[in-house]
Amino acid sequence: MGKEIWQFEHTVACNTDKSFAWAFWTDVRNWERLEGNAVEWIRLNGPFEKGTSGETKSQGQEPHSWRITALEPEQSATIDITLDGAVFSNIILMDTIAPKSTKITQRLSLSGDKAASFVNGMKMFETTAPQGLKKLAEAIEAASKS
Repeated sequence: MGKEIWQFEHTVACNTDKSFAWAFWTDVRNWERLEGNAVEWIRLNGPFEKGTSGETKSQGQEPHSWRITALEPEQSATIDITLDGAVFSNIILMDTIAPKSTKITQRLSLSGDKAASFVNGMKMFETTAPQGLKKLAEAIEAASKS
């Protein structure tokens, strides 16, 4: 779709093994719980695999469609949201740091011919993404202990 014109990346450590962290993250029911009142629902239209589409319905908005465009099980997944002349990509990467310790990286980017018109709106993720990733790691750790 074109060259990336904006990118943001953040990493957290999670005190659980990568397999558990991956299984937790790829269950979109957990995404709904983590988002709380910010979303009405999140749906995955099939298994969590490359090519599967999904939708997210935020409060007071029309649903946003997205697609899993790349997947390396227990390693990485790319979820793309197509905008008018642009693509917003959310990449999750998981690496083992040590036994029972996983590094989770979220890389967000914006590309496409009309991507510049979306940059200001995407910059909010520079504040919210680190908070969301920390919340994800805490939820994974709590679930691994129960």
